[in-house]
Amino acid sequence: MILSEIKKKLSKNFLISGIETAELDARLILKEILSFDDKELIINENYHIPKGFIKEIFAIEKRRLKGEPISKIFKKRDFYKSTFIISNDVLDPRPETELIVEIANNFIKKNGVKNILDLGTGSGCILLSVLKENKMINGLGIDLSKEAINIAQKNSKKLQLDKQSNFLISNWMEAINFKFDIVVSNPPYIASKDIKKLSNNVKNFDPLLSLDGGEDGLNCYRAIVKDLKRVINKNAIIIIEIGYNQSKFVEEIFKKNDFKLIKKYNDINGLDRVLTFQ
Repeated sequence: MILSEIKKKLSKNFLISGIETAELDARLILKEILSFDDKELIINENYHIPKGFIKEIFAIEKRRLKGEPISKIFKKRDFYKSTFIISNDVLDPRPETELIVEIANNFIKKNGVKNILDLGTGSGCILLSVLKENKMINGLGIDLSKEAINIAQKNSKKLQLDKQSNFLISNWMEAINFKFDIVVSNPPYIASKDIKKLSNNVKNFDPLLSLDGGEDGLNCYRAIVKDLKRVINKNAIIIIEIGYNQSKFVEEIFKKNDFKLIKKYNDINGLDRVLTFQ
């Protein structure tokens, strides 16, 4: 079987099953199994794929058709400017979350920043992306999940950022007794009743701990803001991701705790996605 035929077959089967990224997923599978880049995938369209590889490709196809994301199958995901190790123990990094990294980078350029705290770090993708762009600062990532912390530490070593970063198992700021110039977070914000409405590739393969924000989806914001003043410096900025319909509620939670909204940021769909506070 030649490459172009198997690529067409994969794309068609994915499309029939309702996978919106059918052609992209087919390319990603072939690139990974054959160790090809995009250019090699094009120029080798008549390449006869060895039987062993074909068997492996169809085994991956079967998993994808059952809803398992490509990123979870290959245990890696591109985010910002790096590739991160991931697993079923951490949230799959989303492109919209890259907005937090950009906002943090801009703040660091204009202010004297020494350190950054990432609450609910997961794979460490937010913290490590910021540290990679800003070699003069240090960062701490905390997470309640031991498995998530292990993944974040692996990513730190992979990206050669282990001298700039530390990771700690903690229930929000409980184990922290230090002050930071920037706090970033993409906390769980899905209302418990809405978990079952999520797509299969999310609810079946992302950890519930990273999704469930309690009855109204706002529990984590309440928990964070309650202890936040203790761990921030005077002019620190808080950069936090929210659900598309949560802006006014999160703003009110922070306002009640004497935090001022600095700016709202929209994602590529024009929805409120990130809020900054001081």
